[in-house]
Amino acid sequence: MRKDKKKQKTSKKIVAAFAMFALSASMLGTATYAWFTMNKEVTVTNMQVQAKADQGLLVNEVATAGDQNWDELATTSQSTGIQLHATSTANTDTWYVAYSKKSNTAAAASQGQASADLTSEGYRTLGTSPFATATETVAAVAGTNAKHEIIYVDKDADSEYDLGEGYYVKYTYYLKSSGDALSLTTAQGDLNQSLWIKDMTITNNNNTGMTQNQEDLDAALRVAVVVNKKVYFFAPVTGATTSYYVNAGSTATTAYTTNQQTCMNSIPAVTADGTPVYVYLYFEGEDAKLKTDNVISTLDNVTVSFKFALEYNTAAPADNGVAVPSLNTP
Repeated sequence: MRKDKKKQKTSKKIVAAFAMFALSASMLGTATYAWFTMNKEVTVTNMQVQAKADQGLLVNEVATAGDQNWDELATTSQSTGIQLHATSTANTDTWYVAYSKKSNTAAAASQGQASADLTSEGYRTLGTSPFATATETVAAVAGTNAKHEIIYVDKDADSEYDLGEGYYVKYTYYLKSSGDALSLTTAQGDLNQSLWIKDMTITNNNNTGMTQNQEDLDAALRVAVVVNKKVYFFAPVTGATTSYYVNAGSTATTAYTTNQQTCMNSIPAVTADGTPVYVYLYFEGEDAKLKTDNVISTLDNVTVSFKFALEYNTAAPADNGVAVPSLNTP
């Protein structure tokens, strides 16, 4: 049952916690090729995602202004099994798979240069032949379940999601103020308030310490948070490759482990609809942990947590978000 709503006062500091990304994952077997060969699958089950709000910020599973479930907690529950192939993206707009002849870091792309170890198929874009995608959607239910979408390739063309076809999962939440609309700063050097993504952490509830070895898949886990037309990538597991090129891009993609200022420029008033926040979970194919032989996973019953915090800046902040092309098209 949801907690009773509490009266909240607008304050100078707003903390909104997106917490408890609880997921279980295990490899179904071993393999002897790089992630590009499409035979790396991760089983993800019992996924629980909760979004929390505090001190003047409300959260909901739906955007509707007059819904009765605007309060400090929104949640998502995914209890059925999901198998995710590794994929790669630099902006959450275009997603890739690829084929390589080698199962090591030599298969990686470099600045402006595709790997010399790619097969003739090279990089392929999800959403184009032969990787036309479909979406399995669990609709939002206010007070119970936020919308989440499994993006998959329909291998048997039956228009239904089958275990083993997934590539990434997208969640949608909504935020607004508990009082008046809030104006935020996004300018570098401006010491007024801005919205930050903070304290991204991961806890393995079955394995204290989250230790990794050369074959662990854990480090390839990515959490991508999209607010106001920009995406912020996080690599929450120790040992991840934090800078890499996607499809021989000219700019490296950086996955952060530190707090990041966002480009959010306002939060709507309590009388308005909420503003959307998108959260993606996926396994990054350009992570070195997915380029070793016999990759296995120890990712099991994991809690990923972070929070949104509205703070007065004590130093000049830098917005490291990456523009999402489709969201920036007029």
